[in-house]
Amino acid sequence: MNRSFFFILILITLVLVGWSYVHYQYLESREFRLNQLSELPIFVYMDDMNQLQQLARELLETIPEIDSLFLESGLQAAQEMLSDFPELGIEPNTLTEYQFPNILSITFKPQLSSFAAREMVLKVLHDSNISSRDIDDQTPAWTLAKKELDFLNSRWSQTTFFIAITVFLMIVFARLFLYLKEAIHHQGKSLTILEKVRASEINRLHNALLSTLPFLINIALYYILLALNKFPPLINWSFFLVQLITLVAAVITAILVNKLTSPGKESSKITIAVPYEPKINE
Repeated sequence: MNRSFFFILILITLVLVGWSYVHYQYLESREFRLNQLSELPIFVYMDDMNQLQQLARELLETIPEIDSLFLESGLQAAQEMLSDFPELGIEPNTLTEYQFPNILSITFKPQLSSFAAREMVLKVLHDSNISSRDIDDQTPAWTLAKKELDFLNSRWSQTTFFIAITVFLMIVFARLFLYLKEAIHHQGKSLTILEKVRASEINRLHNALLSTLPFLINIALYYILLALNKFPPLINWSFFLVQLITLVAAVITAILVNKLTSPGKESSKITIAVPYEPKINE
């Protein structure tokens, strides 16, 4: 194995590690926006506490994307608000003579399916004959979060495609460079059968290493950092599968291109020469 091969091997490994880093940055950004969904609860206001409790049980049993349900009396909520904002100058004890509706707070898990779950919750609330005035669904905030996530996913799909094509072409040209360098080195030389077999075995070894070693180093580095608790696990196995497919497809493409552009097989045939014995006329 020459220095050119090792250089290309290291270069491909660094490219895969960089690709994984960029992908992880995207996942962190998406995770941050999904976590914001848990900060956008739906509030339901109702005077009948028993009906509100029954509604809370129904929602919790039928919609798994609900993260938590918090039920409190209106008086309790008002007193807590006044305690949090003493600058209002209103004593919490003075509210006992007023009547406030009870409040049900519904929060959702930080996942994409929570958007559909939110629509299901609103449908259940409307089917329960709860007026829209008694529901604070925070529609503008949810709409903005959905647009941001859709834009992020769209940009990342395009970026992933561009990176995969770039890595694919880089590996193809790098492997063809090694084939070309080998051809130049052997140009004008007559190789023995043993040398041809040895060169073929080296090419197979190079192809196997280029197809697997950068991928294995990349995935091993990721799981080592996970074991050291450097960051939370976000990358799914399917992303690494895309990297592996890109590597293998690039190496196979380079092999096919090299076979199509190499000299015909006639030049590699083995010819056995039989010594000529001149006949002596008796």
